Amino acid sequence: MVMIMNTRLEQDENDKWIGMGNQELLDYFSSYAAVKARHSYGPQGHRGMSVLIFESTARGYLEAERLHKHFAEQGTHREALGRRRGLFYPGGKRELYGYIAMKEDLDSFNQHSQGKSRLKFEMRSYQEMVVKQIRQMSEDNQQLIFYKNKVAKEQRQKVALEESFGIVSERLRKTMEENRIVRQRTKMQHEQNKEEMDFQEQFFKERIKFIHEARDEKEESFEKLQQQQREKVKQSNPNPSNTEEYRRRADEIAKFIKFQDEEMQAFVAERDKLIRAHEEKMVGMRERHWQEEVELEKEFDAELSHLMEKYTPDGSKVNTGNT
Repeated sequence: MVMIMNTRLEQDENDKWIGMGNQELLDYFSSYAAVKARHSYGPQGHRGMSVLIFESTARGYLEAERLHKHFAEQGTHREALGRRRGLFYPGGKRELYGYIAMKEDLDSFNQHSQGKSRLKFEMRSYQEMVVKQIRQMSEDNQQLIFYKNKVAKEQRQKVALEESFGIVSERLRKTMEENRIVRQRTKMQHEQNKEEMDFQEQFFKERIKFIHEARDEKEESFEKLQQQQREKVKQSNPNPSNTEEYRRRADEIAKFIKFQDEEMQAFVAERDKLIRAHEEKMVGMRERHWQEEVELEKEFDAELSHLMEKYTPDGSKVNTGNT
């Protein structure tokens, strides 16, 4: 609190003193952060004694001290009030005096006040009001700076993480797109290879079909040749009038037919043997083909698993076991 003295102005018709109002006093010292003004009254009215009340904080105390120094620099401090006889400036303007309030000042202020009208106050030391609060403010400020720096650091880390996440996400997106393109190309290549394999399969099937048809035609020609030979021998019979010759030719024909039958039986037996041998070779060839194809598939599966394991993140391992 700062005591403001010589604030009464004039006497009214009842010879009672009137003085400055609360707002008038606050406006007069508006450059100082006072929050309230009070005036002391006695039997004769306004006593010319007023108080500017500041915040009960270090800031309020420093503002009060600043006003106290202002009065001291102007020569209107506590001691000057007791020395000077004139209470007006030249021209009649009232001169105000001021100083930091002490307990005696406030007791005097409350001299004629009773109950709620009394100005309540509490004495506190400079150490408590300023030094301690400034120290606390300094600690709070340091803590605030610490948390600001911490928040700024976390914000930078957040930005860095977001940027890293964005970069990783973009790389992942590009990788996925590249993988999609590779899979598409692989699929197209697989379909192309399948078409070529189907074409080759059809080509070889047609060749085999042609060989089978040529073989069937050759066997049919062979059978016809045998039949023609038999018919030719049968048609070469001599005149039945020559009994001896007829009998001789009949024996020859019978021998030829028997010989031909024996040869055909031998042919059929050897043909069956040849067919069985051919079928066994075909079975062996197909078995080797399927075995080779299985081995190729296993080899491809192992190489693909190794490739996936190489590019699997987080140390995960792809199962390379073969079924």
